[in-house]
Formats: sequence, C-alpha cells, structure tokens
Amino acid sequence: MSGSSFRKLCSFVVGAALIACAVQAATPAETQKARHDHYKELGDAFKAVRDQSNAGSPDFAAMQKAADTVQKASVNQSQWFPKGTGPEAGKTRALPEIWTKTEDFTAAMKMFEERAPALVTAAQSKDVDAVKKAFKELGGACKNCHETFRAPE
Repeated sequence: MSGSSFRKLCSFVVGAALIACAVQAATPAETQKARHDHYKELGDAFKAVRDQSNAGSPDFAAMQKAADTVQKASVNQSQWFPKGTGPEAGKTRALPEIWTKTEDFTAAMKMFEERAPALVTAAQSKDVDAVKKAFKELGGACKNCHETFRAPE
C-alpha cells in the first residue's frame, strides 16, 4: 500500500471513529438531526450522479466525487439508528420497524452497502451507460429500504 493510500485509509478510519463517537454521545434529538443531515448529503450526492449522468457533457470529476460520497455514506449505516432515536424522540421519517424488524433493516442496509461500490467503479470508468445501470441498481436498494422503513413526507 502506498503512503498516500495508507494516509487516506487512516483519515477515513479516524473520521469514521469520530463520527461514531459523536453519534453515540449525542442526545436522541441531536442524533436525529445528525442522521437527517447525513441522509440529506447522501441524497444530494445521489442526485448529482443522476444529473451528471443525464447531462449532455457530464462532469466526470463531479460525478466521481458524488459517487464516492454515496459509497462512504453506505458504510456502517446502523450508527445513525441507535435505539431511542425513532419517533418516540421527535419528528422523524424513520419508522419504528427499523427497531422492531432489525434483521430486515440490517439486510436492507447491507444491500445498499454492497451495491454502492459499483456506482464508484462506473463513475471512474467514465462510461455513462455503466453509471446509469449502477445508479438504477443502487436506487433499487434505496427504494427497498424506503418502502418499509421510511414514512412518506
């Protein structure tokens, strides 16, 4: 592993640990806000990939950056859903089924995490058709989770 790759890996691990500590130390309302902000960033990145893949002249650097954001957000999603941060803690679209159907929720998160790297690979290839295919497959994982575990707006 090159020095640059090792530094990036260390930065990622340290950043993830800091986020995990922050989520664990927060009040339920603060965790809900952090979760909302996290998924807003994820949604914005997902939309950026979609918009760039539909652009006449895609900005592949922007697409790759957004795909990386999506992939990083797909890792360890359970940290955003500790017990006590559901509807009982305040306004949220997270449904109680997240905490009552934990095996199903874990499987939905795993599906998203497993499909996200394909979006990064496709964006790196600069092949718009490959990006659209990976986007559609990843979007299916999003829909799978949202239909069961997220309340409508």
